[in-house]
Amino acid sequence: MKRIIALMLALTLLLCGCGGKQTGASNEAAPKAESAPAAAETTEAVTEPTTEPTTEATEPPIYRNPLNGEIVDEPFTGRIFASTISNMSENMPHVNLCKADVVFESYVNMNNIVRCLALFSNVEEVEAIGSTRSTRPIFNQIAQHYDLIVAHAGGSSTALGDAANRGVENFNIESWDVMQNVATSYRDKEYKRSLENSLFAIGAGLKEYAELAGFPTTLERDYGFRFTEDGVPADGEDAQSITIHLNYKKAKKDTVMNYDEELGKYAWSQYGKVMQDQITGETEAFTNVLALTTAVTNEGIYHYADFSAGGTGYYANGGKLIPITWTCAGDKEPLLFHTMDGQELEIGVGNTYIAILPTDGSVEY
Repeated sequence: MKRIIALMLALTLLLCGCGGKQTGASNEAAPKAESAPAAAETTEAVTEPTTEPTTEATEPPIYRNPLNGEIVDEPFTGRIFASTISNMSENMPHVNLCKADVVFESYVNMNNIVRCLALFSNVEEVEAIGSTRSTRPIFNQIAQHYDLIVAHAGGSSTALGDAANRGVENFNIESWDVMQNVATSYRDKEYKRSLENSLFAIGAGLKEYAELAGFPTTLERDYGFRFTEDGVPADGEDAQSITIHLNYKKAKKDTVMNYDEELGKYAWSQYGKVMQDQITGETEAFTNVLALTTAVTNEGIYHYADFSAGGTGYYANGGKLIPITWTCAGDKEPLLFHTMDGQELEIGVGNTYIAILPTDGSVEY
């Protein structure tokens, strides 16, 4: 009996041992253990913080003198002064005419009278200007387009009345009824001409007179000129010598501009001789030459130009010349110049001569 019980106990222990050990594959997959997530890889470089923000470098603005294109330190806000200058053969030579930034030449009245209007951005630096003559309506027109202060040797009631009607600020440099202590002019006793042609303006006196008279001496506006360092027209025709025939009805007068390689400018000749400054003896010469054709008419003895209608013309620089067009938006707007394909004309840095050419006139080169 004891042997049977012992045998049964041993069999039970054997069966329990076999059930605790797995010896074959199971139909169910064993659950997989979840693995810990891998550390994320960093692809961006770590940037150290800076104390100053980074900004793109910008070019400083470039300011130019609006009449001659020269670079200046700050925007030009001065007033442009103009002086009326005789241009008749018996009244040569000029004095400091080519220190002007822009010189207009035109007929001013019947009997073949031709004069110049010289524009200065730095009139206070010019010791003498002349010889100075009386003003004319066509100069009032130009002054209106550019907000000029015009200094002259008087004028007829017609010319002065026209200036008043147009709102042109002007004064007689021989008049002492406003500021008797301001020297605006002098008579050159050595000038071998008639008395009326011996009057010369004093630049510093013109500016002082204008300030004391209450004329505004600062102004910001567009004068219409566009500049480039090299103003030679790339597609221009050869024009070493240019003859501008300033003809109006029976009046005839030629202005000749001959390109001087040494000066890099057009030397001015008229009345059969090269123009030379009376004081310095220097040849009068211009970087830019413009001849603008416009309708010129006369009312009584005085000439007027139809500037607002615009027209055609020529531009020369560096011995080259191109045809141009020009426009004007109104009596108080500047003249604007364009190439024949409608682009803004860029002229050379330097002084400029502008002929107001009647439709009877012509240009040869």
